[in-house]
Amino acid sequence: MKINDVLHRCQYTIILSSNTPPLDLASLSNMGVWSNPKEKHYILTLTHNADSINDSSMFEKIFKERTGLQSKDFMYEAKHGPLTLQRAVDLTWF
Repeated sequence: MKINDVLHRCQYTIILSSNTPPLDLASLSNMGVWSNPKEKHYILTLTHNADSINDSSMFEKIFKERTGLQSKDFMYEAKHGPLTLQRAVDLTWF
């Protein structure tokens, strides 16, 4: 595996609405590596660049199917590029 394959991964930041229950990360673990830095705030890092959910529309479709949530229940943003500490710090909700 090349270093660029490790560093250039897609990440999704997901924020749930206030009345949405927390995600069951155990049931979503096959989507990638999850972290939950704040209540109702999640980061999903894909484990493979060739994953079908690397495409935002495919991610949204699969995420809704697996969680049972609707578009009004969450907001998400895709980040592509090198994974760095600076990128994490620049996120507004950290």
